Amino acid sequence: MKFQVRCFNIILLVLLLILIYFFFYHLRYIDDDGEPIGTVYITETRGRLDKSILTDYVKDKEDEYFSAANISVPILVWWTPFTYDTGSYTRCNNNNQARCFISNIRKYRDNKQFSAFLFYGTSFRLYDLPLPRHDHEQWSLIHEESPKNNYAFSFESIMNMFNHTATFKRHSDLPLTTQWLASIDDLLDQTYLIDVKEKTQLQTTENLAPIIYIQSDCSTPSDRDLYVKELMKYIQVDSYGGCLHNKDLPENLRNPVETMEHDEILKLVSKYKFTLAFENAICTDYITEKFWRPLKVGTVPIVYGSDQFQDFLPDNHSAISMLDFTTPELLARFIHELNVNDTMYDSYRHFKLYQIISNDTLLARTMSERKWGIHNDRVRGNFIHQFECLVCERIHKTRQDPTIKYQAKFDDYGCPPPTTFDKNGEKLERSGNWYRSYEFTRCQLEVFHELLDQKNYSFTEKDINNAATKRFAPSFRRNEFLR
Repeated sequence: MKFQVRCFNIILLVLLLILIYFFFYHLRYIDDDGEPIGTVYITETRGRLDKSILTDYVKDKEDEYFSAANISVPILVWWTPFTYDTGSYTRCNNNNQARCFISNIRKYRDNKQFSAFLFYGTSFRLYDLPLPRHDHEQWSLIHEESPKNNYAFSFESIMNMFNHTATFKRHSDLPLTTQWLASIDDLLDQTYLIDVKEKTQLQTTENLAPIIYIQSDCSTPSDRDLYVKELMKYIQVDSYGGCLHNKDLPENLRNPVETMEHDEILKLVSKYKFTLAFENAICTDYITEKFWRPLKVGTVPIVYGSDQFQDFLPDNHSAISMLDFTTPELLARFIHELNVNDTMYDSYRHFKLYQIISNDTLLARTMSERKWGIHNDRVRGNFIHQFECLVCERIHKTRQDPTIKYQAKFDDYGCPPPTTFDKNGEKLERSGNWYRSYEFTRCQLEVFHELLDQKNYSFTEKDINNAATKRFAPSFRRNEFLR
């Protein structure tokens, strides 16, 4: 009987705690006038969200609702809808002083408490910006994606427009370089580790190549497929994705977004000795799952991406840089050599075999200091919330002390022009279709800033493109070195 009573009391306590949690969770989404505000849609694997969530919400309000809303804390507005939050209060790092109201409704700009815009880089458009910009407004950029998504941030004139940044660059205000790595433990885990002798046997018993390549984005600024196609002349590469396809994945693993961390994909990669970790665009600190996945499963990555990727390795000898070889043929020779020398091969897996991370690496320091998590970390949250809090806390500081100024730097994103390869796999500068796209963006930005200088804020996308085309086409006709 006592046991039953105790169980009953425990169940009641649990139910009470759940009710308390949802009560306070609900309070976060209550406006100052007591009206429920809306739902927050923050996910890390983002699907296509319907903007009608925002437009329908605005329709139900009077014109002066947003400007007259009784809000007593700084207002931050996502100009480019990203979280699809119609409005909520947030408190950062349990800091009662750093409290802000965050919304994706642009009309809150008219409220006296409005302080900053938040922009998601992929959706940033020159013809759709809050212009003219008012002196008290601060602009904030979050862009964890590749420069392929938007070349505008590769130019200093645009980066100078921002006050706060969260990008993959280590020098950003909120560095997202490790956005695809959950923890250091993932790199030390031996769940998928396969002995080198077994890997060698698998090349015969399962007809595996020394190298695996899984890519389905076949038109990229890095032009990686041109290089891989040449590499394939000198060494066998099993290509499972849509690009240079020569080997089939099981049907349930063919969606590259949904299966990139699938257990069966990890098991497949672990069977190979080497993985081509070639990014879709080349920029310092742009590092994705292509880099981390082979390290997590005990396969040696061959890297083409960040020119400083070594800073984020578990130690100084755990990956191979494609750029260390002048041609694909020379890289293939080296891989052939490692493929038949177990000792040399395992020297690249020392960190994994002995579960040791060099304490002085930038990777170790970054992961120890990182305040956010991935895979919907319930304890630390995600980098989106951390970015909102960074801006919120800085806004409070500038309100307390107007002499404090924040200014983004070119190196908070700025990426080099895209390159390509010739028929022999040797790098070509200032050439190729993606270089043309980069240069056309330069022309667009020249037009954009001239319009701002003229205080002309009513231009359209067509206006910018037409003016940019007139500058772009003659320039490229003069440059005969372009293909």
